[in-house]
Amino acid sequence: MAMYMLMAKYSPAALKGIVETGSDREAAARAAVEAAGGKLHGFYGMLGQEYGLAMIVEAPGHAEYIGALVPAISSGTFESWRSIPLYSWADMTKALKIAKKVQTVYKPPGR
Repeated sequence: MAMYMLMAKYSPAALKGIVETGSDREAAARAAVEAAGGKLHGFYGMLGQEYGLAMIVEAPGHAEYIGALVPAISSGTFESWRSIPLYSWADMTKALKIAKKVQTVYKPPGR
């Protein structure tokens, strides 16, 4: 499973709807992520930042993660957003083993 962090800024219309209805956006996000086969690990607000929302999502892969986000993005819920793939130390350990193998065949420019 892959891990991702989504940072998003709600659109003015979305914020208005949240204020007027008290809509539980964490529950909505959890339902969307789970429907795509993933798991919502965290749902946080951020004050004084470019983005007001941060989510940590685990998904089987890129397609499932994107599938969970597209409905919110395409509906205009977010004015802007940024998605960051995350990796664990176990991923780094595996990558370092691969890097050692690649290092034996890679030649920098000019060499």
